[in-house]
Amino acid sequence: MVLPLLAVLLVGIVKGGILFYDYVVLADAVATGARTLATNRGNGNGNPCTLGETALKNAAYNLNQSLMTIQPETFSGTGGSTCTALQPNDAVTMSATYPCDMNIPFLGSNFWPSCTLSSQTTVRIE
Repeated sequence: MVLPLLAVLLVGIVKGGILFYDYVVLADAVATGARTLATNRGNGNGNPCTLGETALKNAAYNLNQSLMTIQPETFSGTGGSTCTALQPNDAVTMSATYPCDMNIPFLGSNFWPSCTLSSQTTVRIE
């Protein structure tokens, strides 16, 4: 009688651990992408926004890339930065979302059917 309840509890703990791991990977990847974008001003290596998005995707190698959504970069500050003209001391914000799967196989229930992980990082352009 207690075994089904313990099984559901164990599966919930495992799914919660996977959810937390995915969030930590996503947050680290967004921070890596933003840092790459902010430090590649004028290096001649290509478009800094493209470099930042590539760094974000490479850092999130454990996540399903086709499910991850990277929002367009936003810039703030008095320099009027854009992806092709970064100005020092402006700020850039990168963000990404990733769907989470909290379908726990207990009578076909899905506890969070629209669960989405999101992360956002703002860094100063150097």
